[in-house]
Amino acid sequence: MTFLDLPWGFWVLPALLVVAWVRLWWASRRARLWFAGLTPPGAFAVILLGVVELSAPTSQPSGGSEDLSVRIAALDSSTGMMIMTAGWIALIVAIALTIITFVVETTLMVRRSEKAEREAAAAAQAPN
Repeated sequence: MTFLDLPWGFWVLPALLVVAWVRLWWASRRARLWFAGLTPPGAFAVILLGVVELSAPTSQPSGGSEDLSVRIAALDSSTGMMIMTAGWIALIVAIALTIITFVVETTLMVRRSEKAEREAAAAAQAPN
């Protein structure tokens, strides 16, 4: 099974991250950098939420080894596993968006700095 074989519900959180990231390009740089910095820890928190849900005790009575085998077989369709899978996909998307944001912001910062240096040099050479 690949990522593309997953049902649409697993892709909601990553899609929301991408939509929010695109909309933030018309917001302030500070908002973009906060989003880029906080999105990966937020996705990791979703993964931890899935782990907590996965490790939560079930309401079924415990018994012998057959209960354990039933529980292991049910892991694929459990809510905790679904939350963890959505969190892992969101983490991959969040890391990619963070890298893109930091590369673009660094490039823009260098270009602004070079432009300011050129303007300062031109102003210093201009006759008074």
